Amino acid sequence: MSAITGFVYPHPHPEGSDYLHQMVQSLSHRGPDGTNEWSQDRVGLGHCLLQTTPESRFETLPLSNASQTLILTADARIDNRVDLMTQLGLKESPSAVITDSALILAAYEKWGEQCPEYFLGDFAFALWDETQQHLFCARDHFGVKPFFYYASEQVFAFASEMKALFHLLEVPKSLNETRVADYLTLMLFDAEMTFYEQIVRLPPAHRMTVSQNSLDISAYWSLDPDFELQLDSDQAYAEQFQSIFTEAVRCRLRSAFSIGTMLSGGIDSSSITCMTAQLRQEAQETAKFPTFSAVFNEITASDEQEFMNAVIHQRPIEPQYVQGDQLSPWTDYQHMLAIQDEPLFACNAHLTHALYQIAQSQSVRVLLDGFDGDQAVSHGVGYLRTLAKAGRWLKLWREMRGFCQSFGYDLWPLYRSYVRKFGINPLLKKTKITKILGKVKSWQFRGQQKTSEVTPARPWAIPLTPDFVDRASVLQRYKHLRRQRFGAQPSQRHEHIVDVTSGLVSSTLEVMDRTAAASQVELRFPFWDKRLVEFCVSLPEEQKMQNGWTRLIIRRGLDGILPPQIQWRAGKGNLGTAFDHTLEKYGMDLIHQVLNHPPDAIETFIDMHEFTQLVQRWQRGEAEANDTLLIWIAVNLTLWLQQANLGVNFAESTLQ
Repeated sequence: MSAITGFVYPHPHPEGSDYLHQMVQSLSHRGPDGTNEWSQDRVGLGHCLLQTTPESRFETLPLSNASQTLILTADARIDNRVDLMTQLGLKESPSAVITDSALILAAYEKWGEQCPEYFLGDFAFALWDETQQHLFCARDHFGVKPFFYYASEQVFAFASEMKALFHLLEVPKSLNETRVADYLTLMLFDAEMTFYEQIVRLPPAHRMTVSQNSLDISAYWSLDPDFELQLDSDQAYAEQFQSIFTEAVRCRLRSAFSIGTMLSGGIDSSSITCMTAQLRQEAQETAKFPTFSAVFNEITASDEQEFMNAVIHQRPIEPQYVQGDQLSPWTDYQHMLAIQDEPLFACNAHLTHALYQIAQSQSVRVLLDGFDGDQAVSHGVGYLRTLAKAGRWLKLWREMRGFCQSFGYDLWPLYRSYVRKFGINPLLKKTKITKILGKVKSWQFRGQQKTSEVTPARPWAIPLTPDFVDRASVLQRYKHLRRQRFGAQPSQRHEHIVDVTSGLVSSTLEVMDRTAAASQVELRFPFWDKRLVEFCVSLPEEQKMQNGWTRLIIRRGLDGILPPQIQWRAGKGNLGTAFDHTLEKYGMDLIHQVLNHPPDAIETFIDMHEFTQLVQRWQRGEAEANDTLLIWIAVNLTLWLQQANLGVNFAESTLQ
């Protein structure tokens, strides 16, 4: 977790070096081990360094090649170092350490714009090619490392955090109402858009070339929906999962500083923690390593200490805790909003922020996190639909029976819904019955109000103003994003690919990155290892779900590594219960402040009369689904709009 920033002007800029210095300084919290700048005529590149890997202690960026024709700035950890050095003909020695940035530079010299195809790891970089007179940029496969940019005829600028971009006069600080609509309707699936007009993300697994007259973006990698892995037995699949997962954790333990793991008690964080303990034991590292957890002694429905203790027991672990039910979700909210550059969405940001601060106080610079491992591995419930579509009703019954027994669902209603949707309804469509019923229905309602004259119920829960709905085309946008994210897919594998490539994954990773960066901690995510995701996506459906057990491959693959009570647990703690409690206990002052004195900016988007009724319903204990989340995001948007000073960037305020 370092920082990169820079710009390319169409012509030499006399104040470019001053602007670059301001951009770098705005990101200096991400790089306590040094900041550096390189500028020449119309190009500037900056870097803030956080040393984490052994090689990073020898790193100085921006980095140039011997002929000074290539200049690189990068936030990167390259995991396939040995393979790359072999392919590039490089040899490392104690007196000649090859840094990860040197590998990127050498790879570009050999393979040019194809170089990202050869990398494993987390990276975002920009490289100025003096000979070609263009800037080449790339971002890792799932967007672990952030990359924001602004492009116009006046300037191209990029940064690890958007706040750096506002140090250029040419970059407007204008609100993107489309993103506001996505936020309020819980549709944050766009992989490029931000809350600021014209400031966008480079999507994960994409590269970009910026020249005088063009900006070209293309994908350098994608998952194959047609490839299915075929192995001899269940055991063979389990063994291969364990092998790949072991390497995904091992390569992320490469650190010159103290390392820890996040531990929630769920399967994902427990898997990483147990594997870390095993690998450290194999490496004869006897010192205890820290885990970081939120516990809820008052709100027991959210507490996972029983499962955390199963991991900690008999392993060399030094657990660290925050009392989650004693922390307000709006703890230090002004600082949190300044960190994020956007309204908060994640309800647990205050918990992770507190844990990262503890890690920083203990000189831990690297944390392994199990974020969204269930998406990366896949629950595999699409297998049920595959069975229903194939008319394998007995097999479907058996799978559903096991599923309902393990996860506490009612079997008959679930089974009937599948029979109706995939068995009865398709048969009816093949006959004239559907047409006849349609005519009967139209005859029954003849003379009544036409459907087109009836105001349709809004598909989102939060009360938006009609003017905003029309102005931002909210309904059309909502339908588009919903269809794109949740629309029918040809197979479970296609669904899995949609899950792992959703813009919500990369935007959440960015939020986590910024939160950790404020405490000078680098997050690493073994479940988002390219090799592991490719393996999980390629699995036959019965390897993901069998006998009603979802996520079967990880349960089998980590047999003997995970404690049995975690390996075969069906669900997880309900953090929503604790969030409801702490929001009501600690957040009412802010909520009432927004209700009683709503700024004009928020009334542009939200019908405050209806919203007040929603809050009152919630306070009476009559909350509907998502009411707590809706209150959270509405208040956060309000607080952010009050703080963001939209319309005036840093450069303009300095001039004023």
